[in-house]
Amino acid sequence: MSVWSSDGVLLKLVLGSIFGLCLGLTGVGGGVLLIPMLQLFCGMSPVLAVGTASMISAMVKINASFLHIKARNVSWKKIILLFVGAVPVTLLVTQVVVYFNAHPFYSDVTQTTIAWLVTIVMVGSLISVFSKYRSNKSGTDLSSDAKPNAKKAIMSGMFCGSVLGSTGVGGGVLLLPVLNSVLQVDIKKAIGSSVVLALFLSAIAAVGYASGGQSDIHTAILFFVGSFIGVPIAAQLMKRMSESHVYLVTMLVISVSLFSYITL
Repeated sequence: MSVWSSDGVLLKLVLGSIFGLCLGLTGVGGGVLLIPMLQLFCGMSPVLAVGTASMISAMVKINASFLHIKARNVSWKKIILLFVGAVPVTLLVTQVVVYFNAHPFYSDVTQTTIAWLVTIVMVGSLISVFSKYRSNKSGTDLSSDAKPNAKKAIMSGMFCGSVLGSTGVGGGVLLLPVLNSVLQVDIKKAIGSSVVLALFLSAIAAVGYASGGQSDIHTAILFFVGSFIGVPIAAQLMKRMSESHVYLVTMLVISVSLFSYITL
């Protein structure tokens, strides 16, 4: 199926709109939704899917970030600390993956390793979000104004950068639990903050993978255009949803994506 054929264009626009809806609504999107979509519907290898997913994530999150900033769903102090830890690690890990994937002796092992890492991160994130959902139901209240622990935030950023750089997974399923569980940001601000931070980290990863020929710009553009349908709808729905509903939708999205990925 040609990328620019009528069927291919329509399919990728629809997938892009679904991605934009889920991203704006839950903060989940990059690796968790895009990688299964790209491998299942577009026939991409794990590393090419990661590179393309990073590019799409960066492009789409420009629009989503603007909406969250406008709605004041961003905790800037904690984003900056995470950013300090995440950026250098993201740069390093991305280059390592591209190098070993291009090596004739390590290519297959790299592809398999990335696939397993994506699965592990998705399972861990689902458990983390479920744990926070139970805490929310029991009445535990998180304050987004709590003073950030600089060391903990920077270390968390390094961890997030290593995972996002190697798997493309990092926004909703990794940054979101870190902001919500570790740094004690309430769920709605954690979602907005994760989208804004993931914009920068995804862009860094995208450049690294593109430089190694591991990205599909045509598919990225179609997904990006399609996302403009889903993101504004998500922003309107978000205003009407309680925290419990946001948790439930987030868990549903991660669960469906995980099931799709392991059955590839």
